Amino acid sequence: MTIETVAIVAQGDMGAGTAGQLVRNGLRVITNLAGRSERSLGLAKQAGMEDVSSDGALIDQADIFLSILPPGQAVALARQMAPHIKASGKNVIFVDCNAIAPATAQEAQAIIEAAGGRFVDVGIFGNPPKPDKNGTRYYTSGPDAGEFAQLQDHGLNIIECGDEIGRASAIKMCFASVTKTMIAMMAETVVAAKALGVYDEVIHELSSNQTEGFNWAAARVTSTPPKAYRWVAEVEEIGKTFETIGLPGATCTGGAEMFQLIADSPLGEETVENRQRGTTLEDCAAVAADYIAGLNKK
Repeated sequence: MTIETVAIVAQGDMGAGTAGQLVRNGLRVITNLAGRSERSLGLAKQAGMEDVSSDGALIDQADIFLSILPPGQAVALARQMAPHIKASGKNVIFVDCNAIAPATAQEAQAIIEAAGGRFVDVGIFGNPPKPDKNGTRYYTSGPDAGEFAQLQDHGLNIIECGDEIGRASAIKMCFASVTKTMIAMMAETVVAAKALGVYDEVIHELSSNQTEGFNWAAARVTSTPPKAYRWVAEVEEIGKTFETIGLPGATCTGGAEMFQLIADSPLGEETVENRQRGTTLEDCAAVAADYIAGLNKK
């Protein structure tokens, strides 16, 4: 199969970043912008995505479909697209690129294959690709992973990792369990330190004696507010992954609760393009601590 047109839903940072990389490397990228936010419209336009205005048109016109969303929406999108896949009569390749548990990927697979489509499992690592920086890695698995791997010729860094659906997702879950849990732990620590009145002393000890780890985690906590809402379901999916093999999922689900707290606080109103609060570690801690104090008074 020759790929000329790629459908991508949705148009967030990673979806638009992936689209932009493909457009820069000669492919047509289509999407459906009906009902999307002004931010999504802007990101799609900047990436060169073409609006075809309906889900049916996406399936009819695309050679391959990429699902790139907050992970809590992954199965819902598979269900949403399944009737269009069935109606088209096409053996559409549906690529799930979301941070989900292997079992969740297999659930989406069953939906797509029942509609007559083919399913590919992908885990994305790194920040969205940009014109001047393309370190994003796309691990892919499944019997049809080679079809998705053609996008290597159009600017994506693709790593094939086997024929089993769920393998790419498992790699993503294990990797993200370290990164996301460390970020959540640092966020919870500095909020607690601020609320308890010992922020300066705790930061001094961490920065002096755990310098490399502190600097890594601190930088990521300050970049978290615009993304916290997306990470809630991702960390829950990591917990789900671990529980299926007999490990405790609570290590991860506690992090999900922390990301939910950040998302619910005034920090959750932040956007990548227009940061107002939480641009320093101390301000992140202060805003979240004030928010918790307000909850405790109710």
